[in-house]
Amino acid sequence: MSIKNTPILFFLILNLLLGISPLVLAKDSIDFSLHSPPTGAEIYQSKCAFCHNGTVKESPRFEALQLLSSDAIKVALTSGVMKAQGTTLSEEEKNAVANFISKIGTKDSKALAGLCDDAKAFSNAKPIISNWGMGLSNQRFIPENLAKINAKNIQNLKLKWAFAFPEATRARTQPTVVGNTLFTASQHGVIYAIDTKTGCIRWTFKADSEVRSAISIGTDKNGNANRIYFGDFNAYIYAIDLQTHNLIWKKRIDNHPAATITGSLVEYQNRLYIPVSSTEVVSAYSQKYECCTFRGSVVALDAATGNEIWKTYTISEEPKPSGTTTAGKQIFAPSGAPVWSSPTIDTKRGCLYIGTGENYTRPSTATSDAIIAMSLATGKIQWVQQTLGQDSWNGACTTPDGANCPPNHGPDFDFGAPPILVSRKDKPDMILAGQKSGMVYAMNPDKNGAIVWQARVGRGGIMGGIHWGMASDEQTLFVPINDRDAWPEDKDKPAFSGLHAIDIESGKFNWSKIQENTCGDVTWSCGPGLSAAITLCNNIVWGASLDGVIHAFSTKQGQILWEYDTKQDFQGVNGIKANGGTIDSAGAIVVGNQVFINSGYAKFGEKAGNVLLCFELK
Repeated sequence: MSIKNTPILFFLILNLLLGISPLVLAKDSIDFSLHSPPTGAEIYQSKCAFCHNGTVKESPRFEALQLLSSDAIKVALTSGVMKAQGTTLSEEEKNAVANFISKIGTKDSKALAGLCDDAKAFSNAKPIISNWGMGLSNQRFIPENLAKINAKNIQNLKLKWAFAFPEATRARTQPTVVGNTLFTASQHGVIYAIDTKTGCIRWTFKADSEVRSAISIGTDKNGNANRIYFGDFNAYIYAIDLQTHNLIWKKRIDNHPAATITGSLVEYQNRLYIPVSSTEVVSAYSQKYECCTFRGSVVALDAATGNEIWKTYTISEEPKPSGTTTAGKQIFAPSGAPVWSSPTIDTKRGCLYIGTGENYTRPSTATSDAIIAMSLATGKIQWVQQTLGQDSWNGACTTPDGANCPPNHGPDFDFGAPPILVSRKDKPDMILAGQKSGMVYAMNPDKNGAIVWQARVGRGGIMGGIHWGMASDEQTLFVPINDRDAWPEDKDKPAFSGLHAIDIESGKFNWSKIQENTCGDVTWSCGPGLSAAITLCNNIVWGASLDGVIHAFSTKQGQILWEYDTKQDFQGVNGIKANGGTIDSAGAIVVGNQVFINSGYAKFGEKAGNVLLCFELK
């Protein structure tokens, strides 16, 4: 026996005489007295720094995390996007790392600012912008009678007001509009009804978690808006009454722990059609995670009650054990094929169309990276057109150990943008689908999605290619290209970041507008690519780039008619400081003489921001 152990032995005997269990002693006295609990800085360095210091591109950078409250960081670790990683931490460790990261501490509990002086009850009106696609066919086309901004008066467009989302690092919910009220949501799950003229808040509703998708507008038998519908981060769907602002019903539509709602739901004939995706692709970063068991799906609910009518998985077979990883963890397959975007409704054929993502594990399936047609009535799959097979990928493929990364992985070429349905007089209908590979496909809906033509528009990449959404007037297809983070085999190919116009009949290019990179020497992921969805109206294509600049392109040859750099500080009309950053995900909407767009997107190493901007003709 060494002398240095004598005090511990004496202390052990003394406690046994006092009746204290040696197991309690070992746990509560010896371990905790000899080893101090790790500090928040130590936890961050050992558990978080690798991803958030820029190595993993999808992760927000440390400086963006600092803009969140410690409460928000703890929510992310407990029930948000980092919940899989949070399972390895105790409550004390979560508190410590959250307090270390946050610059602003606990959430500010002051009363909601920016309320309208006269918050009148909602008056019946027909929706102006009712969903993500600005119609059932996802054309993202606004008719001339709804928008007054054109090439002749656009130089008179000036900033009217800025609205700041409190304690947020991203603003990604595309607004929808009914009458003089705009509906949007925050990173922390607050639904806002905002006066379009002044930016003041008419009323709010608090969902349980982040809302990423557009707020869809429901209507009564006369076509007047009567409800809003939306999904949250934890795969709950909500129905809110527009007169009372109260919850009518709430329903979780998928019980998988990583299930989430990213694409916007669509309301049609008293049914809601909901795309289901997941964050399991992020869970796979951890080599301790048994990957993967999620399957994408579309769910149809009764809009009045929330009762499920049907649910169709993009992979019919349930995942089962399929080998082990290099870390000795179980692999499950088939998995993945999430649905990231809003369904397209085909009223003529009684079906809907969706695009799917990659498989997470191998073996892969015939329904990943595909356009799928489903019956509106039953959900039965009518046809599948897969444009890229054998695409299995997850977040582990971006890490050095990559234990959960499938062999011969990638290239992660999702259909992230919704398919567009075009109906032309005296010509066959077409489905237009843009992929993260940089490819665009025209498909025949009457021939099981047979490919009519295809065109390479960009070189593609994990961030696109075509990322969030194209637009069309049924004669021309306008294609935004990001071309960031090229697949290794494509890294020497030129990028085509910018806007491209394609003739729908022939698939040939009308013109291309390649954007110049003006980012300079910045630490965040900047670029000229158009990742966010675009919007078309009055011969203007509204696009926005990763460098935070809004562009108004002419449909004639792509000339830029108007620009605005959102990377600046603003004073929010709700009394909070706002700042712009990267523009990604949600695109602009145009209503009357106004344009609305979000700025700020603290993912993929991009620049954080928390602002909704309103521009108006002077």
